Amino acid sequence: MLFGLAYEYLSPGSSVLDIGIGTGLSSYLFYKAGLKVYGIDGSKKMLDICNKKEFATELKLCDLVVDRWPYEDEKFENTIACGVFHFFEKLDRFFEEANRVTKIGGTFSFTVMVSEEGLLSYTDAGSGLSIYYHNDFQIIELLNKCGFEILKYVTFFVYKTPDKKEKSMFRGYLAKKV
Repeated sequence: MLFGLAYEYLSPGSSVLDIGIGTGLSSYLFYKAGLKVYGIDGSKKMLDICNKKEFATELKLCDLVVDRWPYEDEKFENTIACGVFHFFEKLDRFFEEANRVTKIGGTFSFTVMVSEEGLLSYTDAGSGLSIYYHNDFQIIELLNKCGFEILKYVTFFVYKTPDKKEKSMFRGYLAKKV
């Protein structure tokens, strides 16, 4: 989803930082398009799986909320975060750090989970994890506060179960650092 949103703004040879890269599923298409992929994640296990795929330029273990991300200011032309933000109630730190490491004119694309009923959160029955929704107002406010301008967004659904009886609504955003 994020690759499709960002495609027209990508240039082969440029860089992309995948925030919460996990196994690398979201950033692999960026690599195939000729971008240098960098990734940070809070799980060494996920980084080890991603590393075995041998497409990332660099992977670093990092507490995404507490730590200052281990990159200098304005290093990346593109920053992405796919399937990460619904695990966090507050996104301020993510947006502040994305602003810091993204070059002026660079892109920041990400997904958030959206509630059709106006809910703020729920506890996942299977994992016991808290899952957080983020609405348009919160996202627009954070983007404006952190120096980004929305270029476009798309709403999409992801099935929670193989039988396709239950789905979650997500929104993907593409913003530009101004």
